[in-house]
Amino acid sequence: GAYGPRVLRRAAAGGARAPPSRMIDTIIFDIDDTLYPSSCGFSEHRMGEVTRDFMVERLGFKSGEEAMTLWAEYMKRYHSTLKGLTVAMEEGRLPKPFRQEELGQYWAKNCDYGRFVKEDPELVEMMRTLRSEANLTLVAFTNAPRAYAVACLEHLRIREFFPDEVIFAVEDVMPACKPEKAAFDQVLRAVGAAPERTVMFEDSMKNVRACHQLGIHTVLIAEDIKAPSGEAELVGDVADVTDPAVGAVLPSASAARARL
Repeated sequence: GAYGPRVLRRAAAGGARAPPSRMIDTIIFDIDDTLYPSSCGFSEHRMGEVTRDFMVERLGFKSGEEAMTLWAEYMKRYHSTLKGLTVAMEEGRLPKPFRQEELGQYWAKNCDYGRFVKEDPELVEMMRTLRSEANLTLVAFTNAPRAYAVACLEHLRIREFFPDEVIFAVEDVMPACKPEKAAFDQVLRAVGAAPERTVMFEDSMKNVRACHQLGIHTVLIAEDIKAPSGEAELVGDVADVTDPAVGAVLPSASAARARL
């Protein structure tokens, strides 16, 4: 491990609770609305028209409105479309069977990455610095399906920093998912990381609070507190920079590069 850069030391310090020189050796990144700006509209696109079309085409819903009413019910409960639809099927709420692998493939193929998500050279350089100069283990952990998560990392030009064994999608931790303790425990165990030596970059307050309870240090990504957007906003999980679970706040993940 290596001493984390300034923003990571600040997250690890948690104000006066710990010495600023605490060692950090692992960083876990959420993907959606964390590695790209929530204001770009990509989550609204993916969780709106793309998911609606999937539910009508593949799951047999008669209308987009009917599909999205059910989606919203289960998304608010589980914070994961894949887990929500899995439980909805188990509870007999879907017109046709849901095959988990189809959702990730559909999102990967039908999401319009080029229209919404722009390549961020600062993000690419930050990942290179964290891996090569700071010698940190980089992990991606998302409540989204694996095929889609990999497509996101590829589009952002940062897939090279996340080999398969450090990408954790919702299929990898189910039946748990974020913000459940079991999901985070599984990821930490798989990469051999200790909570007190780990920092999580997240846009979801529920996940930030879960990390804090586990002893994982937190960086909240809050692009614009006055105009919240993205997935967390869609499910009523709005950023609160005053929450004691928040170790540090950044407007974007790539903003950390200026502080390395």
